[in-house]
Amino acid sequence: MDTLFKNFIDYFSTNQQLTELTKAEICKHLSILNLDKKHVLIKENQRHDFAYFVIKGAARSYYLKDGVEINTWFALENDMLGSLQNFQDKPSRETMEVIENSTLISINLKQIKPLMFSNIEIANFINAIITDYALFLEDKVYFSQMMSSMDRYLILLDKEPELFQRIPLTYIASYIGISRETLSRLRAKKTL
Repeated sequence: MDTLFKNFIDYFSTNQQLTELTKAEICKHLSILNLDKKHVLIKENQRHDFAYFVIKGAARSYYLKDGVEINTWFALENDMLGSLQNFQDKPSRETMEVIENSTLISINLKQIKPLMFSNIEIANFINAIITDYALFLEDKVYFSQMMSSMDRYLILLDKEPELFQRIPLTYIASYIGISRETLSRLRAKKTL
């Protein structure tokens, strides 16, 4: 079993024991992708049969509103990328793009989903991934809806300062709901 696959499986199976046979079955539906920055993984309004786990690199999710990209979240190492809409075989509501050269584990949803009905270990494993992803998204919704732009900026600065080194400031400004110029002024007042 590939070390990256083993680490990925172990990451999401900490509360359960998977047999070696189940781990091997899961690995059949995983692959490694090495992608250049700006590669679009998932396109808005399209169905997609894969979810991803970031081994190395960064990605963003965004919507188009009146032709303007509205960044909704960023994923770094050990984060999932995907659309729950796609998991339900529906078109994605968002676009996801890698913004650094990245190494990802690709999970073939079309192949692994049917196994959830015949193997409880796989069902529990996929449930752990979906739960982790749902909690990640819930945090992002709370962050974007319940805090002022200034609070969002200060929290990012405190909790995720690496974003300011790895993510273009235009994307961060969109994410926290301010202009690029306002973000530049805030950064000038407070050193990173």
